[in-house]
Amino acid sequence: MVHLPKDENETWLIYALGGGWGHLNRALSLGRIAARYRRVEIITNSPYAHHLLLQPKPSSAPEISGCHIHFISPTAGLESTCQQVEQILCNTNYNCLIVDTFPRGLGGELVKILPQLESIPRIFIHRDLNPEYVQVKNLHSFVQQHFNTIIVPGEGVDLPLADLPGVQHTLPWIIRNPEELPELKTARSLLQLNQLDNPVVVVCAAGNLVEQPFFTNLATQLTTAFPHIAIRHLSPHSPAHINHYPGIECLLAADAVIGGAGYNTVYECAALGVPLVAFALPRIYDRQQRRLQRDNLANCVWGVDNSKEAIAAIQKILSMRSPKPHSCPYYQNGAIQAEQLIRTTLVKFGF
Repeated sequence: MVHLPKDENETWLIYALGGGWGHLNRALSLGRIAARYRRVEIITNSPYAHHLLLQPKPSSAPEISGCHIHFISPTAGLESTCQQVEQILCNTNYNCLIVDTFPRGLGGELVKILPQLESIPRIFIHRDLNPEYVQVKNLHSFVQQHFNTIIVPGEGVDLPLADLPGVQHTLPWIIRNPEELPELKTARSLLQLNQLDNPVVVVCAAGNLVEQPFFTNLATQLTTAFPHIAIRHLSPHSPAHINHYPGIECLLAADAVIGGAGYNTVYECAALGVPLVAFALPRIYDRQQRRLQRDNLANCVWGVDNSKEAIAAIQKILSMRSPKPHSCPYYQNGAIQAEQLIRTTLVKFGF
């Protein structure tokens, strides 16, 4: 990679509102790459930000991985959240606006704001979306009118807005590059494992809080079904669980992972070559079932509907287990591609 000098006069602002890890993690995946060359600011209301911001103060914008964070409380009401977004967007100096997933804003607040930002290049990050939402909100017309470029972060060519002109595709965005991953021994120590040859299954529970009892119960069932295998519960919700961030550094040591079919879990396991037993969890906008059906994931993702199927899948995966290589896996990080595409877009449009 060619390292350009950092331009202190250039600022990218990333809108990453949303309740889970996905939006924040994707923003950080891009942001920390982009922050090598310019200032990067991220707007987030993810409750998981508390896990990263040790003592967030409302009047401050702490830094994570080189990115400046505007934190909006997840408990703020819709009206307050929209007002805070408007205040940040209208009172912050930036040269590029990058909007993740929701082109109108999570609460529709960008409908009023974007027309005021015509002098600033606007990039839309198009993760898969529920087509009903796209149709009801007339997103084809809206996105084409208000965004200079659309980038699809590894979600395929059959997305609702992928037929718009100027769409650019990258590989999935990963929070760590291959050379940044820890050695296998270190990864296993993060999971509190001492023996290098002991099989381990990681239950990755990074979804909604209401889903945590299900995954906790599943971890108990796995412990009963596989008494000689290490079962580890990776979750930011409880100090009793392993809550290391970023989770990909722990997943590296797993022989199998069980979790939802969210963006991060699926593509991180695929990048690492770790089998994922995945539940398509219900979401308003994200189509997890459709993600499980992607052809390029057929060899690494096992879709299941219940605990019994999950345990059977783990049994089969472990029966085919071979020793993990001590060298780190190699994959291309789409976040690097995205940073380059955005930089090219700014030049193309004369910014």
